[in-house]
Amino acid sequence: MEIVGRDGTHIVSREIVPAREGCDQQLAGYARVANDLRERVVFRSLAVLINGWDGAAARIAYRTTAEFPGSGPNWTAAELASFAVESGAGDSAPVAVIKRAKAGWAIAPIGGSRPATAFLLLARVPSSTFTLIELRNVDVAANAMAAAVIEVEMRSARELLVRERRITRDMSERLIEAGESHGWQESAQQELQRAFDSLTEQKRELEGANRLISATHTELQRAFDDLKVANRAKTRFLATVSHELKTPLTSISAFTDILRRNRAGNLDERELKQLEVVHRNVHRLNLLINDLLDLTRIDAGTLVLELDDFRVADLIWDVSAMFDPILRTRDQKLVVEDGSEGFWLTGDRDRVEQLITNLVTNASKFSPDHSPISMKIDIVGDWLQLTISDCGVGIPEDEQGHIFDAFYRVDNEQTRAVPGTGVGLYISASIVSLHGGDISVESQPGHGSTFRAVLPGVIDGPSDEHMMREAARLLALQDHRSRLEETQREAA
Repeated sequence: MEIVGRDGTHIVSREIVPAREGCDQQLAGYARVANDLRERVVFRSLAVLINGWDGAAARIAYRTTAEFPGSGPNWTAAELASFAVESGAGDSAPVAVIKRAKAGWAIAPIGGSRPATAFLLLARVPSSTFTLIELRNVDVAANAMAAAVIEVEMRSARELLVRERRITRDMSERLIEAGESHGWQESAQQELQRAFDSLTEQKRELEGANRLISATHTELQRAFDDLKVANRAKTRFLATVSHELKTPLTSISAFTDILRRNRAGNLDERELKQLEVVHRNVHRLNLLINDLLDLTRIDAGTLVLELDDFRVADLIWDVSAMFDPILRTRDQKLVVEDGSEGFWLTGDRDRVEQLITNLVTNASKFSPDHSPISMKIDIVGDWLQLTISDCGVGIPEDEQGHIFDAFYRVDNEQTRAVPGTGVGLYISASIVSLHGGDISVESQPGHGSTFRAVLPGVIDGPSDEHMMREAARLLALQDHRSRLEETQREAA
C-alpha cells in the first residue's frame, strides 16, 4: 500500500500508515481511521477531499494511492454537493452515505455540517459494490475523521494568520525605514494598524467557528453513539423474538402434520382442507422467521458460510423439482438451461440454494399466470453464472439501485398487491457477497427482469478433503446403523 504525503513523498507499506513529517500530524489521524476501516471494509483506495472555493477543484488532504482519485469528475464543491441532492441514500441505507455506484465506489460527508466541507471517498475492486454493512462502516469512519478535518482547517487558518502578520510587520518596518516624511509614515502605520485590527477580528471569528464546529461534532458523535446502541438493541430484540417464535411454531407444525395423516379416519374433507391452510401458513411463518434470523446475523456480521464441494447439476435438479408443484398452481413453468456440464462448486450449498430459491420466488410472484421463468447456468472460467429471467412487471431504472437494500420494495400499483417483506433480495445479495461474487439486475417496466449472480469456486470435481469428509460421514452412518441393529437384536 502506498501513502502519499502532502509534500508528494511516497511511503510504501503493507498497510495504511501515517506520513512521518512532523507538520502532518493530521495525516496520522486520517491513517488511524483508515487502518481501522480496512478491518471492516474491503476497499482498493481511500482519499479525503476538502471542498474548494469559487468552483475550484477539491483539495486532496490525504490519499492511500498516488493515482486515486483519478479520472472522472473534477471533485469541485458544486459537484460534490450535487451528489447529495441527486443520489441521496434510501431510507434503509445510512443517512450520511450519499453515493453508492455500480462501479464500486462510495462517498460520505465528513462531519455534520450541510453542505459538507470535506468528504471521504473510497474505491473498490472492479465489478464489486459495497454492502449495506460496509456503507455503515464507511459512515462511522467519516464521522471519526471529522476531528482531523477540523484540525487541518484550523491549522491552515492559524498558519495563514501568522504568515499575514509576519508580512505586515515586515512591510511596516520597511516603510518606516524608507519613509521620507513623518506624516506619510504615520499614515502608513495607521493603515497597518487597521490591517492588524482586521486580522485580529478574523482570528476571533475563526476561534468562534472552531468552537461551534467542535460542539456540533460532539453532538453528532453522541447522536451517532445513541443510534448504534439502538441498532444493537433492535438486532438483539429481533433475534430473541425469532428464536422464541421458533419453539411453539415447531410444535404447531408437528401436530398439524400428525392430524393431516388422519389415521383415525375421523376428519372429514372440510376439516382436512382447514388443516392444509394451517400447514401452509405455518410454513410461510417459518420462512419469515428464518429471514429475520438471517437478517440479524447479517447486521451483526455473524452469518458464516459452511463451505464444501457439491455438484452444480444436482442442486439445480433439486431446486427445479421443488418448484415444479409450486409453479403449477399458477400454470407457470421453470425453463432450465443447465450448462454446468458436471462441474462442481466450492461453496455453502444451503445458502446457494437459498439464493436461487429467493430469485425464482421473486420471479414467480411478480409474473403473471401462464408465463415462463427462465433459469440459465453457465460456467465462465472458474466462475458460475446464474441468470434468472421473468416476464413480470419490471423495475423502474431509478429504483434498481435500491432493491438489494433491506426492507426496500418497489412501490407502485402493480407491486402493492404482492405480499413480501423486502428482505429476500438483501439476503441474496449478502450471500453472494460472502461467497466473493457479484449480483446485478437488468429490467424495464412492463418487460420483465433479469437477475444475474456470479460466484467463484468452480472446480472439475470433488477435492480430496471433500472425499475424506464423505468417507468419514458414511463410516459414522454405518456404525450408527450397526449399533441400532445390535440394540434391536438384544431387545428381541
